[in-house]
Amino acid sequence: RLLYVVVSLLLQNVWRYLHWEYVATPRRGGRRLWKWSFKEFITMIQRAAWTALATRRAVPANRPPDDRFTR
Repeated sequence: RLLYVVVSLLLQNVWRYLHWEYVATPRRGGRRLWKWSFKEFITMIQRAAWTALATRRAVPANRPPDDRFTR
């Protein structure tokens, strides 16, 4: 459970930092925070993880396979 708490706190802090640094616009009197929900952030992280950890289902080849591979 402690690991889940640490990971969730880390993710929330990263989200808040990115939101403050890149999404919010600086203005006089403080920054204006635009809408960017934590759920959207998690979906973005999940898509990046699935893309990075995806397995290849086919290997590209320059020519078709030989007769050895058919039965």
